[in-house]
Amino acid sequence: MGAIQGASGPEAVARRLDRAIKKGEFKAHEAVPSERVLAERWGVSRPIVREGIGMLVAKGILTRRHGRGTFVNDIEEQLGSEVWADMSRSHPYIQGDLLEFRHMLERHAAELAAERHTAKDATRLRETEEAVYAAFLNDDRRQRMIADLAFHHSIAEATHNPVYAYLMKSMHKVLYEHMQLTLIGTESNAREFRQVQAQHRALVQAILARDAHGAGRIAAEHIDFVRVRLNHLAPSRAPTRADT
Repeated sequence: MGAIQGASGPEAVARRLDRAIKKGEFKAHEAVPSERVLAERWGVSRPIVREGIGMLVAKGILTRRHGRGTFVNDIEEQLGSEVWADMSRSHPYIQGDLLEFRHMLERHAAELAAERHTAKDATRLRETEEAVYAAFLNDDRRQRMIADLAFHHSIAEATHNPVYAYLMKSMHKVLYEHMQLTLIGTESNAREFRQVQAQHRALVQAILARDAHGAGRIAAEHIDFVRVRLNHLAPSRAPTRADT
């Protein structure tokens, strides 16, 4: 990327940087070059670059992190998460309905992962399953939820159908609440912790054995386990249509 030709105000900087992001030169979650580097590269002043970046920050395309730099936002993830968050606020049955949807989605994803996974997927599945186990051994509940989300997302990615991976990724915010509820108490309940661990391990083994039927069954049983825990721990958060 050479110097900006013609108009070189902040609007031109914003357009140039936006185009670079859309072309994949700067990817989601990655830092863009510093103001000094961009100013030298494009032949403009640092204040102009700063203002141009500010325009993209205002649009939600970039995020400034104090002491770390400016990062590209994942716009698709943001839009998907906003849809789920809005649904969560306005829909009284969202927790129960989400479990019903997850039962269908994750069962089929497990079946496809068993049929389509590659050696790279197999490695990722083992790593994320082990990461969940390691996270459960410490006192960081947030890390446990992040590890659990990564495990389920690795199964979606192993389907090699981008729609599954996108749906799982866009659901992260509302799934985070699910996991926050269902993981409560497992750190102090050895029996339930072993159940979660056994379910994850059995699911990975079935996928790696290319046992599509078994993988789908285990995934469905895992979601049923989540439903039981959610109803037990927070019944008011998961009303069913039968309650009305």
